[in-house]
Amino acid sequence: MDISAILYALVIVHAGYLIQLSFRQPSSKVISTQTGSWIGWVMASPVGMIIARMTTMVFALHQAVVALSLSQTLPRSDEVLQSVCPTAEYLDRRLFTWSLPLTGTLALLYFGSYVRFQAYAQLGTNFTYRIARPDRLVTSGQYAYVRHSSYTGLLTVLLATNLLFFRQRGLVSCWLPMIEKNLVTDPTFAHLVPVIALGIPIALFIRRVRDEEVMMEEEFGQQWREYRARTKKFIPYIY
Repeated sequence: MDISAILYALVIVHAGYLIQLSFRQPSSKVISTQTGSWIGWVMASPVGMIIARMTTMVFALHQAVVALSLSQTLPRSDEVLQSVCPTAEYLDRRLFTWSLPLTGTLALLYFGSYVRFQAYAQLGTNFTYRIARPDRLVTSGQYAYVRHSSYTGLLTVLLATNLLFFRQRGLVSCWLPMIEKNLVTDPTFAHLVPVIALGIPIALFIRRVRDEEVMMEEEFGQQWREYRARTKKFIPYIY
């Protein structure tokens, strides 16, 4: 029994659990008016959130099983590996065990999760996935330094998610070679999946932040303008 592999698998499952919590709707406040793009609307819907959370856990459990199979920890590990990862020959086994890059990725995830969960707590019922007028302007806690800390946390979590599950010779190599092997062997494609996976939410966030700031100025006027002048959007003292 490989204790190190078991601990790795447990940590990966826990990482998946934290990631999916970052997608949950912490407030029961219902917003029925459609705003923004239809893509953002679908992604922010209850069904969209459930799909995102379930998919995240599937990725985490899949990676854990692959890691346990590669380390020969599971009964009949070779057969299990062939079932859950038909093209395992393309895997870089170093991505399925403990390493310094993994430690850094987990630190990134825990930091992003903390920032995201603090945003949940500080905004309360004003935290909504669809744009809605808040009943107050929150300027304390982490919001004393940045105006959109929930997005800072979520983008950090998404970056960690990409590093955990979407590396070119990582989990995606279990299936992508069945479509086109160059996707996992050609360095040209090394950043394709991460760019797509991060590019779409970043584009949506840019649009959302713009719409939110217009709404906040309309709602709070001079109070918002003074708050905006002394804070940054995402990173304290920088941007």
